[in-house]
Amino acid sequence: MLRNYFTLYHAAAELHDRLADGYLFEIHSQQKNELTLAFVTQEGEHLQLIVTVRSPHFSLYTREGLNRKNRNTASIMTKVYERQVTGVAISPADRQISLALDDGHALVLRMFSAETNMLLVRDGVIVDAFKDARKLENTPFGETTAGTPYFRALEQLASDPALFRRKLEEGDSTVPLDRRLLAMLPGFDHKLVRRLLAITESDATEQLYSAFVAIFYDLASPTPCVIENPGEPPAFSLFPPAPEGEATTFESVIDALNHYSRKMYRHLHLRERAVAMRRELTAKIGKLEKELAANAGHDPEEISQRNERYGHLLTGAIGAIEPLDAAVTVPNLFAPGSPDVTIPLKRGLNLQENAAWYFTQAKKNRKKAAALKLRRAELRAELDHLRQKLATLDEAESTDRLQQALETSSSSGRRASGNSKNKKEKMPPFKTIPISDKITLYIGRNSANNEKLTFGFAKPDDLWLHARGASGSHCVLKGATMRHTSEIQRAAEIAAWHSSAKHSELVPVICTQKKYLKKDHKTPGNVIIEREQVLMVKPLRE
Repeated sequence: MLRNYFTLYHAAAELHDRLADGYLFEIHSQQKNELTLAFVTQEGEHLQLIVTVRSPHFSLYTREGLNRKNRNTASIMTKVYERQVTGVAISPADRQISLALDDGHALVLRMFSAETNMLLVRDGVIVDAFKDARKLENTPFGETTAGTPYFRALEQLASDPALFRRKLEEGDSTVPLDRRLLAMLPGFDHKLVRRLLAITESDATEQLYSAFVAIFYDLASPTPCVIENPGEPPAFSLFPPAPEGEATTFESVIDALNHYSRKMYRHLHLRERAVAMRRELTAKIGKLEKELAANAGHDPEEISQRNERYGHLLTGAIGAIEPLDAAVTVPNLFAPGSPDVTIPLKRGLNLQENAAWYFTQAKKNRKKAAALKLRRAELRAELDHLRQKLATLDEAESTDRLQQALETSSSSGRRASGNSKNKKEKMPPFKTIPISDKITLYIGRNSANNEKLTFGFAKPDDLWLHARGASGSHCVLKGATMRHTSEIQRAAEIAAWHSSAKHSELVPVICTQKKYLKKDHKTPGNVIIEREQVLMVKPLRE
């Protein structure tokens, strides 16, 4: 429901409350198909509106604070910077959100599934566009119109069962019911129609009407939530969650979209890592299986026994046979009555020297056999280890289990082989949580790990977080500055969860730069903080 008309309807109303009479600070793009509109609200707070185009996983969400642009940032539509926002509204009959500016321009967010775009419009003409600017520039901007706005038309149907019946009967009865409902219910998409039919006990008009009324009032006064079921990507919904589902509800649609976007970003990030890890593990498994198969046809132990037998046979033939050629044939003393044995000889050596040479080769082959036996055991152990890692990845249903599986699997696939025989397998030293595409939170696992994270891993300008007055994990936020208030808030919520105060309603969390920390040599595990800020947050799991 990310680009559903009703989601955008409520999002536009909430954005109007936040942005009206504020100022458009700047517009830029740092990621492909992602657009950031930075605003200063009427209260003087910085707020970013992030819009994603050509992606089924995101639509729009907000982030508090001022985002520092990186080198690859492209500034867009600079002519409307620092203009006042006079209002935010959605088209009454289309998925287009307009941000009106005081100079007559309007920024129009076209939230169509495959053609999401942002247009700069003035006097009914497209002046600029985020995507396909050359194609759209100076073309007329046609806003979809309707005799009755979507919500008003639906409200009329919901309050008048006779009108609902008449509209349904006016449709062609040969057309499937879902298509007729799609045509008569403005703003409804295929998902909403499927939901309507799913909760209808029969095709009777009265049943359809009752189900429609229930859905309409849920859409008019939504319960936005984010659903997180194990093994499935997070999902955004305007409807109350099912009792058996795992869902978090929110008071506003924008808050729910923000939470959904964070969860979806993390889900996609972990899935991408999982795909890369599966590819790496599969390649390593194939390489080890190939090595095992190649070694299967080579048996140094058998060669060692043959060479030792040749040495004994040559020793027994000394004085009885003279070596005149490249080989000698001697009786098989180990199996009387069996055919004679032909033994290759080293030119220039007598029988005694050839026997000594075969004994030496037998000794070398025994060593090779022992090394090969050990290597095969190591290869089988490695294969079992890698296959277990692959199985753990495949079985990880929840995001947390996938995170744990990736942390375990990200270590080296070879544990004790070749040149790495004496090297221990490296485990990720800290728990990592992506907060955004550029910002990562690192969490200590225990007291020793906390000290390593803070005083061995963190750089002077990295942000350090810890629950105040409670024991817990040290947390380091990399890629962020004190301006990234939204990301810091999220990191503080996670830091509070990883403390002994996790069950409190609100937890004070210290935030400072690592350069303002010193070791407390009197009390191991403690730090001395020279400068700090304290945030009151609700503990939330990552």
